[in-house]
Amino acid sequence: MDRRVFIVACIVSFVLRLEWGIAISQLPIYVYELGGSPIEVGLVFTVFAGIMIFTQPLWGYFSDYLGRRKPFIVLGMMGLSPIFLLMSTQTQVIPLILLRGSTALFVGAMVPATWALVSNLTSYKTLGKRMGFLTSAEMAGFGIGPVLGGLIADFFGFNTLWIFVSLLCLAGGLIFLIFGSDPPVLNRDLQKPVFSRGSLKKETLRKLLILFIVFPLSLMGIALLGPNRNVYLVRDIGMSRTMVGSLDLIGTFFSTLLQPLAGSFSDKYGRKPLMALSAISLIAGLLTLYLARDFLQTIPSIILMTNYNSFQMAASAYVSDSTKPEERGGSLGFLNAVASVSRSLGAILGGLIIVATSIRAVILLSIIFPAVSIAIIIFALKEPKKG
Repeated sequence: MDRRVFIVACIVSFVLRLEWGIAISQLPIYVYELGGSPIEVGLVFTVFAGIMIFTQPLWGYFSDYLGRRKPFIVLGMMGLSPIFLLMSTQTQVIPLILLRGSTALFVGAMVPATWALVSNLTSYKTLGKRMGFLTSAEMAGFGIGPVLGGLIADFFGFNTLWIFVSLLCLAGGLIFLIFGSDPPVLNRDLQKPVFSRGSLKKETLRKLLILFIVFPLSLMGIALLGPNRNVYLVRDIGMSRTMVGSLDLIGTFFSTLLQPLAGSFSDKYGRKPLMALSAISLIAGLLTLYLARDFLQTIPSIILMTNYNSFQMAASAYVSDSTKPEERGGSLGFLNAVASVSRSLGAILGGLIIVATSIRAVILLSIIFPAVSIAIIIFALKEPKKG
């Protein structure tokens, strides 16, 4: 039963990331083609990410309180379907931005519930490995989504693309409705007061607080460069748009293959070593990007930077190790929320620094953040106790 539910959770996560990959790659292009300004194109990302900051911990907490994961996964997926169906009828920019922002209400419910579900189904000894497979499913969706979305948009148009995404989300929700189930281990005693149920101990809060600082701090190493990385590859390295897309696909491919191995490593040697190695990988990737002068030289950089996803996987496993099953939805939701804050702020700050200096200066500056995070991981973050 647990194995079946885990496989279904990976499939539905793949479908969600497929939708996500299509939306983040094709919606900005659609807004641009409808005459949207650069600010409006940027709002497609900013509004969605801004709402996700609040929805992930909120829905994650409610999934803890109710002792249920399945309704949040099913309704999270199926709730996206009518939004994309409405999107297929729009020809104005502002409604599209608002509709994309509204998807965060449902994505924010599904993401923490899915990660919490997997952690609830899994023992400590194999938690990292399973989270690695879950991350691989997500990365595969992110990698395939932009390519698939581009093909559908080019051959059939954007209206057809959004109808396809709507049906995709509906199918994902139905799959989990039929084949998924809630873990049997959650405390379902709803008679307890809201704020006492699932409340964390002070020692646990201290550990998680350090993690919630170190994770977004290290993530700034990617966030500062943000979408301007592609500008750098085209303008400074001399790549075509096709080459940039191929580069991302290569990075995603290697990351998808390595995530289960990274997860197994964290099961055997701990969560802290994997976090530190992921931060080192990001530093090496940034240095390689700074030194690269052509397409082939940037391949190692993208692979190293993409494998930074192991940090989030290790951080999610750390949260699961440190909390009770009925506390994980809210805690994992908050972990994803601070990541959204880092990405949003990083993109804004990075753009301002680039205007004042240069993209290459930002690449070097970005190295500082994962470097500082390594010191915090080594000296301040305690390895969670084995469950």
